[in-house]
Amino acid sequence: MTRVFSIAIVDDHFAVRDGYKYFIEKLSFVVQVQCFAGEKEILEMLEKVKYDLILLDIELKDGNGLKMCRNLKLKYKGIKILILSGHHNKEYIVSAYQNEADGYLFKDTENEEVKFAIERVLMKEQKHFNLEAMDTIFQHQEFHKNRLKNPKKFLSKREIEIVILICEGKSNKEIGNILHRDETTISTHRYNIMKKIGVHKSLEILNYAIANGLYSPI
Repeated sequence: MTRVFSIAIVDDHFAVRDGYKYFIEKLSFVVQVQCFAGEKEILEMLEKVKYDLILLDIELKDGNGLKMCRNLKLKYKGIKILILSGHHNKEYIVSAYQNEADGYLFKDTENEEVKFAIERVLMKEQKHFNLEAMDTIFQHQEFHKNRLKNPKKFLSKREIEIVILICEGKSNKEIGNILHRDETTISTHRYNIMKKIGVHKSLEILNYAIANGLYSPI
């Protein structure tokens, strides 16, 4: 007997929701399709109903689909999530991958690929990122692989000096005094460094510097 699945669609545009519902509920392996306009609605329903798959938009009026994806994955074991977005934004694609989405499709994707993606995620328990998304993820992984091999290719001599001073616990003002630069300039350098190496906190800069031989705490 073929297993049947329950699917939820979360999108704040009713035409998008209804369009996908009309198509998906005709699939032979789908027993139920329910639509929700936002995060609050789906979270309330998840307290009562279990879905096998959620098709989730990124930009919701009452939430962020990427953050929601991560939270749902942590809370509901085994739930599958396909990000369905109108954005070809590389940061969104990488974030979806990092937040453990089971796939990423653009809203202009042909129905046949949508069907293929749903089948793959539900029946084969495999991820499905379309070709453009896969290429973006591959480039991101290669970039970080190369960055870790030789951080000096990604950081300038000045940036490395600032990294070392940050590791020594110096503030932007103190670093500015040492390098004879104003505090705003150092703040800009710090921001660029964090963006280049993919971190958000000073402690993460320290960990990166130690791991890549730029700084030794001893």
